[in-house]
Formats: sequence, C-alpha cells, structure tokens
Amino acid sequence: MAYLPENKYKILYTNGKKYRLKATKRPYVGKYIQLSNGKVFAGDHPSRIIGPLISIEPLLNRNILNKKNNNIYSILKPKLAAKQNTSIPIPTSTPYPSALDYSKGYFIRFFSVRLNTKQYQEISKSTFDDFYKRNYDKSLNKIFQIEWSLNENNEEQNTKKLRSLNYQLPGIFNFFPDKGQYGLVWGVVRLKGTTRAYPTGESIPKILPAAYQIGNSPNTIITNYAVPLNQHCGNCIFNQNGYCNWWKANIKNQYWCRAYKSKVDSEE
Repeated sequence: MAYLPENKYKILYTNGKKYRLKATKRPYVGKYIQLSNGKVFAGDHPSRIIGPLISIEPLLNRNILNKKNNNIYSILKPKLAAKQNTSIPIPTSTPYPSALDYSKGYFIRFFSVRLNTKQYQEISKSTFDDFYKRNYDKSLNKIFQIEWSLNENNEEQNTKKLRSLNYQLPGIFNFFPDKGQYGLVWGVVRLKGTTRAYPTGESIPKILPAAYQIGNSPNTIITNYAVPLNQHCGNCIFNQNGYCNWWKANIKNQYWCRAYKSKVDSEE
C-alpha cells in the first residue's frame, strides 16, 4: 500500500465477530486498518497489509436485542422486526478534504441519521452512493450531505449553515463540536487540539511551533501579511534540504516560523 499520512487511517482491533478475510471468507481476529474512506484491511500497519476485510452479515435477532420490550415489539410487528433483523449496519467514516477541495473552498460531507433516535454518523461517499443498493435499513435511516466550508472564516460560515439545517435535522448543530474543523489558515489545517496538517493531508510535525505557517517568497503569488517580506524556510539558515536544524523536524520551503534567520544576513 502507498504511503499514508497518520490522519488518513486508524489501527483498531476486532475479536472475530465483525470482519472476515475477503480471500478466505474466514472470521478475522487481530489488528486491522480502517482508512478514512471506510475501507478496512487486516494488518497492523499500512506497510504490512494481510488482505482486505469484509463485514460479517448480522445474525438473526442481532439488530433487535433480546429484551422484554423488544420481544413484545417482535411479536406485535413480526414483518417489520424481521426486516430490521436482516439489514446490515451502516459503516462510519472519517473524511479528509483534498488539495482540490481547498482550492474550491469547501468539500461535501456525507451523513446518515437514525430517524427514531436522531443519532447522526458520518459516512463515506461510497456508502452514500450505495445506500439504496445495499441492504441498509432504509425505513429507519435517512442519508444527506452538507457542503462544509474550508475558508479562513469557515467556523462562522459552518455555524450559520448548521443553525439553518437544525430545523430540518434536529440535533445536527450539536453533532459538530468544532465548527471550524478543517479550516485552512495561512497554509495550515488545524484538525484537533495540537494536531495540524498541510492541505495535502500530510501531517505537520507536532514539534514545530504554533507560528509555523505559510511564508512570503518573491517566487509565489501567496502573501501572508503576518510574516515579514521575503521570509520563508527556503532561505533560512536552519533549513538543510527540507530539515530544520533548529526544531529537528521536516519542513516545507514555502513555510515560516519566528526562529527564521536569513542565509544572507548570516553570510554578511
């Protein structure tokens, strides 16, 4: 598998009841990799893939738990109960905008909501596209999409949008604790806490300071008024072929931080 940034996948564990190997059809026990697009593979690292995994079909009476009220429901509405028992779960997904999305200033996010409980979850585009083709419970679940702003003031834009949607989709506003998620500010995407990324999805080393951002270069049309003119990592004395000797981390030539020291000044 090609290189994947850490924020594009998760390493999880299954006890053999959730997935089986696609090649052998046997239940799989152990660590597995879940990509941001919802696909799953057996293995403990993207460089050590065993093979693709597929969901194990739910057993009869798995969707309706064996409790008194549920048993009464199954007796009173046997056809509806049987239908729910044979449906498959809707997989969740963690999205990430592409560089093209950032050039457009937005990306489309996909969701499902359980109508009787108003529980929301984010899903992949492929799950959204295949929703009416697969055996999901369409009587209890609804799918929809949201245009998510990626601009510098995306928190304000997304807040307004979610407030207007909350009338049609009660609870959707509170589903997003971070309305400014994925916002691009001076070449830096702030994901969660101190976790940052470049617009391409590549992780920014956590050791780099909070002031690390796009710089000013005479060879680019990008201008950052928070950075002095002509200052960028490309002409900084600490930059050694894309590695910063000051912070001991990989950097980008077009970026900048306050530790900047000009090569020209040092030569004088």
